[in-house]
Amino acid sequence: LDHHRVGCRLPVRAVTGTVERRRSMRPLDRIGVRFVVAMLAVLGVAVLMIAIAAQSMFINDQDQRLLMWVLVPAVLGAALVAMLMARPVARDASKICDAAMRVADGDLGARTGVIRSDELGEAAAMFDKMVDRLDAIEQERAVMLSSISHDLRTPLAALRASVEAIRDGVAPDPDAYLSGMERQIQALASLVDDLQLHSRIVSGTIGMTRTRLDLTELADEAMETLRPLAESRRVALLLEADQRVTVDADASQLARVIRNLLENAIRHAPDDSVVLVQVASNPQRATLRVVDEGEGFPVDFRERAFEPFTRADPARDLRTGTAGLGLSIARGIVTAHGGTIGIADGPGGVVELALPV
Repeated sequence: LDHHRVGCRLPVRAVTGTVERRRSMRPLDRIGVRFVVAMLAVLGVAVLMIAIAAQSMFINDQDQRLLMWVLVPAVLGAALVAMLMARPVARDASKICDAAMRVADGDLGARTGVIRSDELGEAAAMFDKMVDRLDAIEQERAVMLSSISHDLRTPLAALRASVEAIRDGVAPDPDAYLSGMERQIQALASLVDDLQLHSRIVSGTIGMTRTRLDLTELADEAMETLRPLAESRRVALLLEADQRVTVDADASQLARVIRNLLENAIRHAPDDSVVLVQVASNPQRATLRVVDEGEGFPVDFRERAFEPFTRADPARDLRTGTAGLGLSIARGIVTAHGGTIGIADGPGGVVELALPV
C-alpha cells in the first residue's frame, strides 16, 4: 500500500472508477432527482384531489381556479426547495463515495471531510473512524516488519559469521563459536515464541487453565529461573511478601508475565544493584511490583511502553532487550485475567500489576 502514499495526487484507478460510477448512474438514481420527483408527486396528488373534489361539486369553479393559481407557484417553489435541499446531500454523499474509492485503491489518508448532524454525517464519521483504524493497523504492521527485520538481522549475521569461520577453519575455538551460535538460536527461538504468543493475544485465542495458586511462590520460582542472568550482571534478587497471596490464574501464563518483568528489570538494573519483587494483597486485589535501581522509564516512553514492538532504546540493542514484546505480552495476559498493569513512579523502574483475588 505504501506506493499509493507517494505524492498528493489521487490514484488513477480511483478517479477512473468514480467517473465510471457517475456515468453509469441512471438519472432516477440521483438524490436530487428523487427529492424533486417525491415533492412533485405529493403536489400532483394534491392537484388530483382538488380536481376530483371539483368534479364531485364539493368546490365551485371560482374556488377551483383560486386553488389552481395557488398550487402553480407552490409546485415551482417546492421543486426549488427540493433541489436546494438535495444539493448538499448529494454533494456530501459524493464525497463519501469518492473517499471510499480512494481507500479501496490503498490511499489510507483519504477522509470524507463531511460534517453533518444527520444520519449522513454519522455515516461519514463512522467511515472516517474506520479508515483511522485501518491506518493505525497499517502503521503497526510497518513497525512490526521493521522491528522484526532489525531484530533478526543481528543474530542471523552472527550465525553466518560463525558458520563461515568454522567452515573456513579460521575459528580459534570452535566450541566457543558453537556456544555462541547456540545462544543466537535461543534468541531466535525466543523471538518466534513471543511473536506467536502476541498473535494469540491479539486474536483472543490465548488458552488459559485457571487454578488457585500462590502468587508469592510463583514469583519466587520466577526469580530462581532468572537468578543466573542476574548473577551474570551482578544484580541481587529479593522477594518481599508479608503473607501468602492467592489468586485464580493460569500458572504458566502468569509465570511468563513475572519472568518478563524480572528480565526487563535485570537488563536495566546497574551492576551491584538490587531488583526487588513486592507481593501484597487486600480484600479486593493482589498486587505484584517489580522495582529496579536503574534510570527508570523515560517520561515520553511511559504512554507507549506497553505497545507492541516498542522499546525505549531506538537502536534496539539486543543487550538491553529483544523485540519489544515483553511488556505488551504482559499486558495482554494480565488483561485476560481481568487485571491491570502499569508503570508506577520511581525512583528506578517500577512496574505494578494487580489481579482480582
